[in-house]
Amino acid sequence: MNELIYGINIEEIKRITGEDQKVIKKWKKGTKEIPESALRLLRLYLNGDASALLGDEWKGYRFKNNLFYVPEWKNGFPPHEIRALFWKCQKVWSLEREIELLKRELERRNEEFDNLEVKAAFYRRQLVLESRFGMILQRSFT
Repeated sequence: MNELIYGINIEEIKRITGEDQKVIKKWKKGTKEIPESALRLLRLYLNGDASALLGDEWKGYRFKNNLFYVPEWKNGFPPHEIRALFWKCQKVWSLEREIELLKRELERRNEEFDNLEVKAAFYRRQLVLESRFGMILQRSFT
């Protein structure tokens, strides 16, 4: 992994790792081993490899030119779009919850409508029966 530190100057490595210049010079000479944490930071900074710092689950995810690249997506995401995704996720969750509430309300109203149709059919039958009975009574007394 020493090839990481050869293409970059000591000041830049110091800025990235926070290590002392003397230690960095020893790293460059090969007299002192570079700690894994420093290697990971350098890999993230120089190659944009997110898995260097975050683990193997992040393989293929990269930072480049202030954009975050996802393996399944061609274009990178700037920070403001990543923040917007969180808001959109919350909005989707809220809308899904509202849809569920509306579905329940629609089911309740459909059930109420069905009950009203049953009552209307009953009263229609009653009306027909009563009108027939009324006609029978009228014919009986005339």
